[in-house]
Amino acid sequence: MTKTPLAWANLTHDRVRFALFVLGVVFAVVLMFIQLGFRGALLDSQSLFHEKLNADLVLISPNRQALAMPETFSRRRLEQASAVPGVAEVHAVFVSNGLGVLRHTASDAAERKPSRGIRVIGIDPDSRALNVPELQPGAREVELLKIPGNALFDRKSVGFPNETEFGPYVPGTVTELSGSRVTFIGTIPFGPDFTSDGAMVVSTETFADLLRRPYTFGAPLADIDIGLIRLEAGADRRTVRDALKRTLARGTDMPDVDVVTVDELMTREQSFWLNNTPIGFAFGFGMFMGFAVGLVICYQILSGDVSDHLGEYATLKAVGFSNYYLARVVILESLILAVAGYVAGLIVSYGLYIVLAEVSGLPMNLTLERCLWLLLATVLMCVVSGLIAMIKLVRTDPADVF
Repeated sequence: MTKTPLAWANLTHDRVRFALFVLGVVFAVVLMFIQLGFRGALLDSQSLFHEKLNADLVLISPNRQALAMPETFSRRRLEQASAVPGVAEVHAVFVSNGLGVLRHTASDAAERKPSRGIRVIGIDPDSRALNVPELQPGAREVELLKIPGNALFDRKSVGFPNETEFGPYVPGTVTELSGSRVTFIGTIPFGPDFTSDGAMVVSTETFADLLRRPYTFGAPLADIDIGLIRLEAGADRRTVRDALKRTLARGTDMPDVDVVTVDELMTREQSFWLNNTPIGFAFGFGMFMGFAVGLVICYQILSGDVSDHLGEYATLKAVGFSNYYLARVVILESLILAVAGYVAGLIVSYGLYIVLAEVSGLPMNLTLERCLWLLLATVLMCVVSGLIAMIKLVRTDPADVF
């Protein structure tokens, strides 16, 4: 004997109503996807710079929990690190998040944009400090970057290449950075994050001329933002790291530099933004609210469906069907709604991710891990709603219905 798919029949006998039910779940799914996407964009965007660092180990001030913090350490520490066995190369990276002000110099005043702050990164062009094609040995940009006043512009900044937040910049564009002339000789891929709308790369000499000498006394490059360490072939990273820690901690009670891997540096940056900033809390709370809204919507849907079919359920109980059977019907209904709403919500969210990434420039990545996490949350949301809606059904006495 063929079993009647009661859960499916209850939901789909009125297809317009079923579509409205699914739309309610889709709304909750899309809301959670968007909040999860912005939370992921927060974490991913803050790691765009770190993941391009070409290093086995990194030196950084222990007070610098995020790239935007202007915490430096003495170049002497980098020199000490170079003497540790197993260390092949050491290189300095300079970062400015507040002093670099880019002035749009369009000839037409009506088209000129206001001056804006931009992240400026200073490196030795020959150091291979960044894992990008434009800065590999033999690239034309390496030689051009050595010329004072030349710079690489972030081609992933908002709106590039047409009209970015900083103005339309193409190779050959001459503009002003903090009052000094700068010529863009090419582009480099970074992308905006929650502290800067774009970035530019210059040589250490240009960085010193534009952003250090006017604001510091003494040697302009005496203080370093990030130290890159590359090891000799075959050197054990853990052994060298321990040796670096001992060397750099010698003669001081409180070490002024941490020795970390690039992955640890990324984790520290992400943890800071997620746990120590209002924006990290806001996105986490937004996800919770999306789940709560979905829970209420699903409960209203399933509770209304149970009430509409209360007579039929009472009849089934009267002829001998157990509460377990009826509860299973309601749970199956919630699972059907969860799957249908999730699939439609995933498609809608994918399209919204593309639009939001294009508009904001942020990395809205719909990863497999995030999709699976949202699937679990959607199923949990609908099943919990079904369990709550089922209470009324379980307590119903057939005699009270007829």
